[in-house]
Amino acid sequence: MCGAWNTLQEMKVGIEKLKGAEVEKAKPLQLSEIKDRKERFKTGIEEFDLVLGGGMVPGEVMLLGGEPGIGKSTLVWQVACEVSGKIVYIAGEESPDQIKLRARRLGKNFSQIVVFDNQDINSWLGQLETIKPRLLIIDSIQTVYDSNASGSAGGLVQVKESALKIIRAAKRNCVATILIGHVTKENELAGPRILEHLVDAVFYLEGERGVSERFLRSQKNRFGPTDEMGVFRLTAEGLISASDFGRIKPDQELPPGVVRTAVIEGSRVYFVEVQALVQKSNFGFPRRNAVGYDLNRLQMLSAVLSRRSQVNLSEYDIYLNISDGYRLKDPIADLAVLIAMASSYINQPADGQLLLLGELDLAGRVHMREESKKIIKAAQKIGYKIIPVSRLTIDQIIKKTFRAS
Repeated sequence: MCGAWNTLQEMKVGIEKLKGAEVEKAKPLQLSEIKDRKERFKTGIEEFDLVLGGGMVPGEVMLLGGEPGIGKSTLVWQVACEVSGKIVYIAGEESPDQIKLRARRLGKNFSQIVVFDNQDINSWLGQLETIKPRLLIIDSIQTVYDSNASGSAGGLVQVKESALKIIRAAKRNCVATILIGHVTKENELAGPRILEHLVDAVFYLEGERGVSERFLRSQKNRFGPTDEMGVFRLTAEGLISASDFGRIKPDQELPPGVVRTAVIEGSRVYFVEVQALVQKSNFGFPRRNAVGYDLNRLQMLSAVLSRRSQVNLSEYDIYLNISDGYRLKDPIADLAVLIAMASSYINQPADGQLLLLGELDLAGRVHMREESKKIIKAAQKIGYKIIPVSRLTIDQIIKKTFRAS
């Protein structure tokens, strides 16, 4: 625009230390003299407290991510209504009118909640010391900004600088904080990766569209476990804890292509149903489709089944579905997926009282991990039968499975 060459100049963005300025010396702290933090407090939502590790810790900063419309704002609003004490809610995406409409729809008491609809963190961050809230909710971290930093809201610099200021204020005032974060099309949290390193805990709310179940998983948690899973059901009244999820009891009869397996998530064992449909392909290249299961692993297991047994699926389409919107990631369910495909192929049902467990390798061998003992113990309590498969070939396992039925 200036119409001249060689006019670009490098600029350093940030706070530079003034020459001659004295740096305050750091004071060493004796761990034995540091005061203990206040005890964690429960939110009143059973499944949420389970994933957190028993409740919130004062000064803890959590990052909650999930796809648009999955229920993130609904969940944190329910938490805000259940927690006793002052709550500060930063409305970055919705107007206060919209938030009040949701509150009335959910039928919760929101008299203790204070709402700020200014996205500049400098306009409300200093008021935390006066209000002294027990919980701070920011919806979302990509919509707030620091007017003293460069860039636009949602940019890398703004997200990092805003998060740093919020975290410092939360630690200084011992305020539990929930940051809601957007996700990319790869289902990863948007913004700089350092954001996940700065916070104390990172949670993801997952679920399939058209299915009422929502799953809260922990990816990072400095104050609790990272292997627990919380289950909710999305209703007109909001997200309701579904502690009974995964308690499928044995069934006398199952249709061909349907088997049962179990996985362990934290302190609980979940029983899930694996459904497979195998049919002759009408095209030159057979289709492979999976809902709630890794497609690459499905292709690997179909190849193992075709190579290591008499069930040849090279000319068949395969469709796999995991019941209730659950995403099956544990390899201990490999055997269940393989037997479900074999059951659909030969059109013969498996025993509804049979629970299939085992991880397969490319040689067709079945491996049982240490945690399978806990699953077997829980399964036998409610009436499931387990076939010892550790030294059997795939053909032998298939014969034993359908002979038992």
